[in-house]
Amino acid sequence: MLNNRKRKAAAVTAAALGITILFSVFHTRMARFFRGEAVISVCGDILLDRGVAEVLEQNGEDYPYGEVSAAFLKDDVTVANLECPLTNQSGGAMKSPRFVFKADPGNAKALKAAGFEVLLLANNHTMDYLSAGLTDTMKALDGAGLSYAGAGVSEEKIRPCFLSKNGVRIGILSYSSLPPEGFVYDGSSATIAYARAGYLDGMKRDISKAAEQCDFLIVFFHWGTEFTHEASSLQAEIAHAAVDAGASAVVGTHPHVLQGNETYRGAPIYYSIGNFVFDSQTEEGTDEAMVLQFTVSKKGIVFTEELPVVIEDCRPQFADEQKAESIRSDLIRYSSITQS
Repeated sequence: MLNNRKRKAAAVTAAALGITILFSVFHTRMARFFRGEAVISVCGDILLDRGVAEVLEQNGEDYPYGEVSAAFLKDDVTVANLECPLTNQSGGAMKSPRFVFKADPGNAKALKAAGFEVLLLANNHTMDYLSAGLTDTMKALDGAGLSYAGAGVSEEKIRPCFLSKNGVRIGILSYSSLPPEGFVYDGSSATIAYARAGYLDGMKRDISKAAEQCDFLIVFFHWGTEFTHEASSLQAEIAHAAVDAGASAVVGTHPHVLQGNETYRGAPIYYSIGNFVFDSQTEEGTDEAMVLQFTVSKKGIVFTEELPVVIEDCRPQFADEQKAESIRSDLIRYSSITQS
C-alpha cells in the first residue's frame, strides 16, 4: 500500500514538473514571438557510424541527444552537420573502408525527436555511398519532416534552405571546400555543394541571391585541416568572401576541434565549432565543442551565446561552469592565433 502511494506521489510530481517545463517553454517562445526574435542553435559534426553505431545498438537511436535535446526543443531552429549518409546501400566510395560511413535511415526520426530542424549535407562523407546514398539520405530526412541544406538531386537543383520563425525569415547555405573522395564528380546526379578558394564566383552569386530573400543568412563550410586549432588563410578568404556577398554569419566544421572566431564587417565567423555526436578520438580537444545560439530579428543578430559542450561516450552534454570557462578561454586563445 505504501509503495503504491509512493509511486502515485512520484507520478504526480513528475507530471507537475512536466507541466512546469511546458509552461516555461511556451512562455519563452511567446515572449520571442512578440519581440519578433528567433533563436537558432548551431551544432557541429554528427557521426552515426563507427563507435557511435555500437553505442546506438546498445542504447537506442535517441541516446546521443538525451542531455541536450531539452535546449533544442526550446529554441526555434536547430542545425547540425550530418557526417554520414542515411542509407542501406552497399558498395561505397573507393577509399579506405574505415573512412566510408553510413547509418540506418531510421536515425532521421531520432534527430527530429531531439529537436533538430535542419541538417547540413555538404561534407566529405555524405557521398560515401555515392549519389544513391545521398538520395536515400534526402528521402529519409524528408520523410521525418526535416529540412536540409547543401545537397540536391543534381547540381542545378541545390537550393538554399529557408525557414520563417516569429516573423523572421532565416536562410541557410552549406558548402564543402574538400574535394570529392573516392568517386568521380557528376553534377547531373544527386550531389553536394562545393566552394573552393579561387573558384568562388558561383558561391558568391548563390549567397547574394539568398541574402535578398531572407532577413538572416547563415553560411556553413566544411573546410580546414583536421585536428588543428589554427584556421588557414584559405578559410579566411572563403569566409570573408561569403560575408562580402551577403552572409550574416559564417560557421565551419570538419577539423573536429575548436578553431578561433572573429567578426568581419559586423558578421560573426566561427571557423570550427568541433564535433557534436562523435566517437572517441585520440587527438586532444576532439571531445570539446561549442553550440552557438544566435538570437536574431529582422534587423540581424540581437546577441550570440556560446555554449561549451563536452562529449562522453559519444554523447554531448553542456559543460559544467569550470569546464565551460576553460573551453571559452581556449576559444579566445585560438582566435588570437587565427587573427595573428
